[in-house]
Amino acid sequence: MINFASENYAGVQADMMQALIDVNKGNEPSYGNDAVTAETIGLLKDILGNDIEIYFTFNGTGANNFGLGSITERYNSIFCADVAHLYVDESTAPESFIGCRIYTIPSESGKISAESLRRAIIRAGDIHHPQPKVVSLTQPTEYGTVYTPEELKSIKDICIENDMLLHVDGARFFNAAVYLDASLKQMTEHIDILTLGGTKAGMMFGEAVIFFHSKSNSSYKYHLKRSMQLASKNRFIAAQFQAMLKNDLWKDLAQHTNDLAKRFEQEIKDIPGISIAHPVQTNAVFLTMSPTLYEKMHQHFHFYYWNDLRNEVRLVFSFDNTVDEILEFVRLLKEYTRE
Repeated sequence: MINFASENYAGVQADMMQALIDVNKGNEPSYGNDAVTAETIGLLKDILGNDIEIYFTFNGTGANNFGLGSITERYNSIFCADVAHLYVDESTAPESFIGCRIYTIPSESGKISAESLRRAIIRAGDIHHPQPKVVSLTQPTEYGTVYTPEELKSIKDICIENDMLLHVDGARFFNAAVYLDASLKQMTEHIDILTLGGTKAGMMFGEAVIFFHSKSNSSYKYHLKRSMQLASKNRFIAAQFQAMLKNDLWKDLAQHTNDLAKRFEQEIKDIPGISIAHPVQTNAVFLTMSPTLYEKMHQHFHFYYWNDLRNEVRLVFSFDNTVDEILEFVRLLKEYTRE
């Protein structure tokens, strides 16, 4: 079956796999003390600036929990969108590991506004209330929409006013950068902590957590170990990031998947009984589709309902998807809608 369900269904992109093969030679020091990890950190600093700290993790949930747990206390609160992965799809990991109260903010196509955030931050200094510490945004959002630099700045300004930090969950961060036609340096201008996704971009496994804020904290490495994200063979994560970053491979892959989503949008926009639920800005498309039609299409393609109450389905395009696969989806969709 053809996969439009998630990048997690896809295999490993060829350059990433080659990087794993190339680094699988001889012996190297463990726990990130190897030459490949040092080179990758140097490469990221060349791209993003020297005044940062970089750590590698196995997966997105672990990355978010490590990053947020490193800069909060258990009496703090974290604010995020009501559809954020941190709140909806990471089970009780944030509550169990970080120990903070999570407050959700109503979103529009996945995005929160500066005004709604400002209204939500209350009772700072009140001993009876969790103390505001972090705003966590998803870039791009769960609906594939993108915060503009201006929107990020307006939210960051509120963080500064309230002595809070801005965390970005960037599982598909490269797709947002391509949509905005921005460099990675420009994309991180207003960010304090970034979870930079690798797995959804084509890696076998691995994410990076990057701390930008000026309050350098030598305890981060101890938090990494405590969060069970310290990789003994860290070079296998780092090598894949090297492949991703060299020669702007990340840009080519993200451009490809973003283009597939736009092509899909153009192909299905006039099909009766189908409507596009949210703006198509990165590599995801959300449609409204009847359960009957979904069951027919689901015999041929992997994708799933995102919001049952609204008959809303999600399709996500991976590095290994093709235009021909989209055209086959559209052909069957038109056939079934004519029945």
